[in-house]
Amino acid sequence: MRTTPSDRIPKAVTVALVAWGASVVLLAGIAGAVLLDLADVRNSLERAVSAENPGDDPADIADTIGLTLIGSAGFALVLALVTALGAQLLRRRKASGRVVLAATGVAAVAGGIGFWMLMSDAGDATAGVLQWAPLAYCAVVAVAVIALFAPNVGAWLD
Repeated sequence: MRTTPSDRIPKAVTVALVAWGASVVLLAGIAGAVLLDLADVRNSLERAVSAENPGDDPADIADTIGLTLIGSAGFALVLALVTALGAQLLRRRKASGRVVLAATGVAAVAGGIGFWMLMSDAGDATAGVLQWAPLAYCAVVAVAVIALFAPNVGAWLD
């Protein structure tokens, strides 16, 4: 026999929502760190790519770095928007919110690790923020996704 879920938000849902909010704050912080030291980030990445590919045209390297940064920013924006959508669905007790946030979490962790790897040569340019913040982002997202699958969350959702 299934019990009727209460209207109280389970603690696991609160943890998930707070963690998702923190992940968006971390994304904004990473973006801010890159923007504040954009010239240094670009120069560090251009030096690293030039050292690995000495025969490549410097203009092509600069264009590639620019596209990578623009693509990363676009991906982060999409993650933030889909996170907001998933959080709204979850707050309305829709099971689809959990599905959206779980899928977003998988993409976010993969993207965070990829971004960390791409920016590894520019870590010093942002006072070390690019060395730890993408990994912290991944950890916070993992907590958010795991909390979504606590036993009482499924019973609370419609």
